[in-house]
Amino acid sequence: MPTPATPPPPVAPQRDRTLVVVVSVLACVALLAILACGGAAFLLRDRILDRSAGTELTVEAVPTDGGAPDREELDRTRDLLADRLAAADLDRPSVDIEGSRLVLRVGETGYEDELRSLAGTGDLRFRRVLGSVADRPAAGGAPPTPDTAPVPAREQVAAKLGAAYQLAEEIATPGSPDPATVQGLAPFASLTPAEVAALPTRMQYAVPTVTCRQLTARPAATAADGPAVACDAADPPVKYLLDVARVGGADVETAEAKVTDTGQWVVAIGFTGPGQQRWTDLTREAVDAGSDNQVAVTLDGLVVSAPAVQAVITGDTEISGRFTRSEAKVLAAQIGSEPLPVTLRVVG
Repeated sequence: MPTPATPPPPVAPQRDRTLVVVVSVLACVALLAILACGGAAFLLRDRILDRSAGTELTVEAVPTDGGAPDREELDRTRDLLADRLAAADLDRPSVDIEGSRLVLRVGETGYEDELRSLAGTGDLRFRRVLGSVADRPAAGGAPPTPDTAPVPAREQVAAKLGAAYQLAEEIATPGSPDPATVQGLAPFASLTPAEVAALPTRMQYAVPTVTCRQLTARPAATAADGPAVACDAADPPVKYLLDVARVGGADVETAEAKVTDTGQWVVAIGFTGPGQQRWTDLTREAVDAGSDNQVAVTLDGLVVSAPAVQAVITGDTEISGRFTRSEAKVLAAQIGSEPLPVTLRVVG
């Protein structure tokens, strides 16, 4: 007798399975949208927090010959500043062009001094020290803002000073002038940095009422290659009389911040072939000068180091100055970068 056929199992309606799949897909899409929106919200929140909690510095280019810099110069300046901030190992650096201004930002607070330094032109010089004298203690407050006014004619400044200028011509060295002489030189203290730049180099150095605050704020590129007067950042600062520049930024090939065996931060400098020869010749001059054997390293008109040279140096060199890690990194970033195509001033 034939075996009765087993009926097939019931088949679930296809639309139910389709509905389940559609619901699952929609749920996944919704979940992804929530995650994406949440991630975007967190990123936006972090960006807002970064800007509010970080350090920001706004600068603008100083017009030259009555004209503003073009877009190509601003783009090049932005790129160089971005490279400097990155080389200085600062947290989340950025440089943006906003109209005719550039805005430097880092992700941590308290870095305004570093940003100000990195926004400097980057004019590096090595010079023999011809003399030095302590200036009056710094008055405190914010660093002096570089003067952007044109340097007037020397005759114009001499006429403004009157008898004080004639008195200053008789002073050969700073020394310790008597109170009457200091009183007679008082009008020099009222000069603007641009007016100070018009004075003879020896007068800038020898007159005690010409202060480092005035000298540090002189217009950029004052006495770039010739004899110069510059100050350091000590308190009280030291005023230096400097010989002509023998070595410049173009002679430097590498600059790196590193720690010595004694735990000090320094900036190691490697020279180009021609630069190495010029550096060796400069150290030989310093050694031959006997006790006057200091060589000053200036950056944007500020003495960052003035070591005594004990022997002729035929290789690379190091700049030391009791630097912190941050200071050494910033200095190396400045020295390792080419100069900016424009001069910048801080506006906020």
